Order: sequence, then structure tokens, then C-alpha cells
Amino acid sequence: MRILLLHGSSDMYGASKIFLQTVQLLHQKGHHCTVVLSAAGPLSEALTQNNISVHIVNLGILRRKYFTPLGIINRIQKWSIASKQLQFILQNENIDCIYSNTAAVLIGGYLAKKNKIKHIWHIHEIIEKPFFLHALIKWCMRNWAQKIIVVSKSVQTHWGMGILVYNGIEPLAISNKQNYRAQYAIADNAIIIGMAARIHYWKGQQYFLQIAKTLIANENQNAPLYFIISGDPFSGYEYLLEEMKAFINEHHLHTRVFYIGFEKEMDIFYRSIDLLILPSQLPDPLPTVVLEAMMYGLPVAATAQGGALEMISDNGIFLPLSNVEEAATKIGSILPLETRKKLGQAGQKRVQAFFSAAAFENNILHVFEN
Repeated sequence: MRILLLHGSSDMYGASKIFLQTVQLLHQKGHHCTVVLSAAGPLSEALTQNNISVHIVNLGILRRKYFTPLGIINRIQKWSIASKQLQFILQNENIDCIYSNTAAVLIGGYLAKKNKIKHIWHIHEIIEKPFFLHALIKWCMRNWAQKIIVVSKSVQTHWGMGILVYNGIEPLAISNKQNYRAQYAIADNAIIIGMAARIHYWKGQQYFLQIAKTLIANENQNAPLYFIISGDPFSGYEYLLEEMKAFINEHHLHTRVFYIGFEKEMDIFYRSIDLLILPSQLPDPLPTVVLEAMMYGLPVAATAQGGALEMISDNGIFLPLSNVEEAATKIGSILPLETRKKLGQAGQKRVQAFFSAAAFENNILHVFEN
């Protein structure tokens, strides 16, 4: 099969990692893969290293920052230019099927409909607001896709459709870098709590900082607490990073809370922490960081919504959405070493049982080939 695969970014966060895994699998199975990304970056580099053809075309991705008159005009212009470029690729490569990754990539369905070819749409998102965007994407899903893949039951229920294929992860590449405990000269008896996510208001970095402040104020001096935040903002959301840094400085947390930016070698992040917090303020469909933390034997504390409800059982705890004191108390209850070990071991068993790379690859391949 000759497949055109579309994705709206070139980072290496959750949806991009799954995209890379999917493309590599299809390529290995003998399918002709042509990839189009909206920008160059770590993802395009990884694909090129695997001898996969990559084109850079601004796909006119929908983001909330474009929901203004000027923003809409900008998206129409980008969409028009991208349509012509993709149409050329479709004809030149004799494409049989288009695969669009994430709900933000609308153009793939439009072109598939126009050219009367199969469209497979991989949906990672739960979009509750604004309502018009939810309604638009749902209409497109019903009318522009032959097959829809969803990453969790929560996503499936939200949209009312889709073939459930849980993401499955492979072991991360081993890093030779010094871990963060050594880099920041953190004592061996200290407990390090981590968060890794794109910096965005709904990911909950501010909530994480408020919880960190409360935990530090009430900590057991025999086990001092440190916090590491990994991730960078989307273009246009840099102000959120500045707000985060301002909070750290204002509350004198700079000796306990370390912002490390985007970490390309995530092995070093997980080997540096003792607990992962996922403080999402909106439903996170199936956060890859939770699976990776489970793989490393780390307990997870997440807000009780979205895909986390399917991922966490006896391997972690659920946090309230906006009660800092209650969240800190719950996290404090799992900080003793024996408790963390027990939760971490349960997570390793659970990720192998339900979220293995082999299961994901078998299921995703079945969608394409049947």
C-alpha cells in the first residue's frame, strides 16, 4: 500500500512518538510511506534516519490561538497552499490511503474525500470546548474517514465512535548523560517528584507548582522533596513559561524546583525521579508519560479524568482537579519507600499486560491491512 501520513508537529511528545512508531512499523512491513509534517524538528530527523521520505508543508493545523478573524484568514490561506502541495504529492506518489494523526489535522480527510481514496484518522484528543470546534471535528470524522482509531475508551466515549487501539510503548533509548540528582547535587535520601508535558494551561504546570509549594512546606526533614519539570511551550504560549518561572521565583522555590526544558533523552528524566505527577486540568486522552513512568517502575499520581482512569489501578493514586491541600495530602501518603516500590512494581506488570508495543503494533497493522 502507498500511504501518505500527515502529522501537525515535529516534536517528540506523546502523539508524535506514536506517529513515529506507526510509520516505522508500516515501513518495516513493506508499505510505501510518504510523510508530511508541518515543521522540521526531532520527529522529522528520526524519520529521515529511518530512510523515510519526509516533506515539510504547513498543514494549516487548528489551534485555539487562531480562533480570531485574522487567525481564521491565516488558516484558510495555509490550507489553500497546503492543498495544492499535497495534491501534487498524491498524484506524483500514486497514493492509495491517507493517514491523519490527531484531530487537528483536518486537511487529510478533505483531500481523501476529494480524491476518493481511503482515509484513516488517528484521534488522540478529547475536545469539550469550544462547542463549535467539537461539532466541526465530529462532522468531519463522520464524513471524511473510513476508519477512525481512538487511543482510549474515554476518547471513544467522547466522540461516540472509533476503533480502540491502546498506545503501546517500547523501551526508551538509554542515555549516557548524568542524571539530574547528580547534576543538581540532590542528596541520596531526597525524594524527587517529576512532571513532563508540553507547557499549556490545561496540562496543569501551575497546579503542579502549587502542590510542590505545599508539599515542601509540610515535608519530612528526613526525606527532603525536590521537583523537576520537563517540557516546552507551543509557539505563542511562551507567556505560560514566564508565568511558571515567576511563580518559582516569587515563592523562593528555585532551590527545590528545577525547570529543565524539553528533554530529548527521556530515559534520564525517569531515572532521576521517584514519582510522576500528571496534574492535567482537562481530560488527557492517554498520556504517554504515564506509560513510560509505569515502565520504569514509578508510581503515578494523576487527576481523575480521561485516559488516566484506564491506566492507573493499583499502580498509583488519583488527585482532585483543584484542591491543592487534598492533592498534597494524597501524594504525601505514597511517599514512603515501601509504598512507592509496591506501586511501581504493579505499574510495570500493568504496562506489560495492557500497553505493550507488540499489542499496539498488531492492532494498528490490522486497521491498515484489513
